Amino acid sequence: MMNPEVANRGISLIKECALNVTSVTINTPAVREAIVNTKFDAVVTEWFFSDTDAGYAAVQQVPWIVLVGTVYNSILEEMVDEVRSVPTVPIFLNNATIPMNFWQRLLNTGLHSLITLYNWWDRSSAAERYNAYFSPLAAARGVPLRPFSEASNDLSILLVNGHPSFAPAQPVPPNVINVAGYHIPEDTPPLPKDLQDLLDSSKHGVVYFSMGSVLKSAALPEHIRRGLIQVLGELPYTVLWKFEEEIAGLPKNVHVRPWLPQPSILAHPNVKLFITHGGLLSSLESLQYGVPLLAIPMFGDQRNNAQSAYQNGYARQIVFGDDVADQLRVELKEMLNNDKYYKRAKYLSRLFRNRPVPPSKLVSHYVELAIETKGAHHLRSPSRQYAWYARWMLDQAALLLVALYLVYRLARALLSLCCGKNKQKIKRN
Repeated sequence: MMNPEVANRGISLIKECALNVTSVTINTPAVREAIVNTKFDAVVTEWFFSDTDAGYAAVQQVPWIVLVGTVYNSILEEMVDEVRSVPTVPIFLNNATIPMNFWQRLLNTGLHSLITLYNWWDRSSAAERYNAYFSPLAAARGVPLRPFSEASNDLSILLVNGHPSFAPAQPVPPNVINVAGYHIPEDTPPLPKDLQDLLDSSKHGVVYFSMGSVLKSAALPEHIRRGLIQVLGELPYTVLWKFEEEIAGLPKNVHVRPWLPQPSILAHPNVKLFITHGGLLSSLESLQYGVPLLAIPMFGDQRNNAQSAYQNGYARQIVFGDDVADQLRVELKEMLNNDKYYKRAKYLSRLFRNRPVPPSKLVSHYVELAIETKGAHHLRSPSRQYAWYARWMLDQAALLLVALYLVYRLARALLSLCCGKNKQKIKRN
């Protein structure tokens, strides 16, 4: 996972992973048995660049609820409403700031057009996968399988991992719910005693370092590992590093653990900085507790998350490579000696937490609402009931063009008739 060539594959890697995840999940015997033999009230799937999962709800004949691990974007907008954001909000492949200049808006339009064309081109393949995966399950359950075009368009609730404190505010239909931070416990669990004592006794503060659960720090090349240890050892701060192996000869201020309770650590008032891969959940936890980020993004959405945090003023970024330790030394000096990042993180944290209802309660409320109303149709945008050409008013434009053409032909015919009569009168005279 640390290979730069893999990181550079970006969106194509995510698409490939999405297809594999969908295939492996639906072909798991326990999943197939549950779908066929168990009656559920609703189906909640995580959207991962695939609409094929609509088949679970189609076989069960219950509301389909989608949980998204990203902020609201034009792809999701297309699933529930008319796409309106492209002229004003950078899509997830475009790291432009708001407001965008002309060339950034042009790039935004081009990227969205390419994604749309790809999705249209892939639509028939997605329908084939849908039928191949779910037709046998529907037959085994004794129910008809809805066409893919209907099932994928029948989305009851979209739970989005976004919030206006860090993502652009956008108009959304009532069935799109921002639930960023739903995974964070309302009451932060206490730290184990050894960690509590360590953080309490850190006079200058704590730097927390974790590359998440997927990327393993132990997989770092040896020369990079040594460089990082040297830089971290130079700090006057306590460093707490999630590292999957024991390391001999560590500096006295560097402490490693194979697993660490991240929310509880970030909640500690002595934590001054969070070095992270830039995963969205880690970024949200930093917002919850007001800890500035130093991001080392590796692949997928991590670069976009890091860029978003940078643009919001509470983070800086490092490009992973052989000189990562040298970059780390420079950025640590900047962030730990300049309190603007810490103050900005605390300000955004107040915005992020200032909500009338905790996001976890929103999740349960809207799931129950979808079940009670059999699909929450009253919350959905009416635009999904129209064909694309009707939403763009192309049929009306076509009628107007035809009417203008008929008026033109009629006027031309009348003019020709009048001119002809005048010519005849002139000749008679």
